[in-house]
Amino acid sequence: MDPEFWVTAWNEGRTNFHQETYHEKLVEYFPQLNPAKGQRVLVPLCGKSKDLLWLQALGLHVHGVELHEQAVEAFFAENGLSPVTKTQDHDYTHYGWENLVISCGDFFNLNEKDAYDFIYDRAALVALPSPMRETYAQVIKKSLKSGGKYLLIVYEYEQSKLEGPPFSVHANEIHELYEDQFTIKLMESRQAAKEGPRLASLDSLKQKVYILEKVR
Repeated sequence: MDPEFWVTAWNEGRTNFHQETYHEKLVEYFPQLNPAKGQRVLVPLCGKSKDLLWLQALGLHVHGVELHEQAVEAFFAENGLSPVTKTQDHDYTHYGWENLVISCGDFFNLNEKDAYDFIYDRAALVALPSPMRETYAQVIKKSLKSGGKYLLIVYEYEQSKLEGPPFSVHANEIHELYEDQFTIKLMESRQAAKEGPRLASLDSLKQKVYILEKVR
């Protein structure tokens, strides 16, 4: 998927995936990962999610990665966070406030090895078409420390009924992507609440919550 797709979506306001409150599954399941102050959490394709603030309030060092500058700047402005530091390197523009940083650029350029204690993915994997998900998983594997934990939320539905994103990611694909380095535990699988007009047409939409732990 061309990155221009997401730039256009933000520019045209097609961001129904954005929620105005903390995601209920983050609040329910992330505490089960036993986070401690000072640990690092990566939030891929974070947009302007308020979930970043919930994680930051735990005393974690939060690192979001987002492609579109408009979303990053909106996050800080809409939440009244200032002063914001801004630095630049070859791949990213980094926006920082206290123990929270959002790096604006292509997630696939992330080059941090064994850097994070946790990863939180609410809408990243499902945003990617199948050919891109293997590359995404490789970045995840490289970035998470051994023993690190990964809270993953995905949708399952009949893909022929809807042109993604969000895409359907079935359980067998989760195992194909991650079981070589992770234990995988399905925490829940429930009929999902309707999340925006594109998903409202689906009769059998399931939201699945996984906790993965990196063991090698």
